[in-house]
Amino acid sequence: MSEARRLVLIDDSEISLAVMVPILTQAGFEVRGVSSLRKFLNTVLDWKPHLIVTDLYMPEMSGAELCTWLRGQVQTAKTPVIICSSAPDEELAEVAQTVGADGYVSKQAGPEALPAKLHALCEEIIF
Repeated sequence: MSEARRLVLIDDSEISLAVMVPILTQAGFEVRGVSSLRKFLNTVLDWKPHLIVTDLYMPEMSGAELCTWLRGQVQTAKTPVIICSSAPDEELAEVAQTVGADGYVSKQAGPEALPAKLHALCEEIIF
């Protein structure tokens, strides 16, 4: 059996984290859910995830700003980033393309949509 795909999920909503972490874990990912930018940065640098999932609207730094920053860092420039938000698909598609994210998933599609998108991305890019 191959190594579990390590994923960091950043969302300022503790409720979203409480819902999504178990779903992603059950889908076969090794997940670290964080709700602050400081915890996110420490986790990414120490744990070196295979992919990053970020909410779009967060108080410390938006998911778009975070993706742009990640792309500019040597350690994370090539780490796949997915934006997951309740924003409309058109807005998510535009933001993802503008900031160089590898994809997006609408929270409105339901919690089961994210694992499927991430597995597809992993098959395409990572493993």
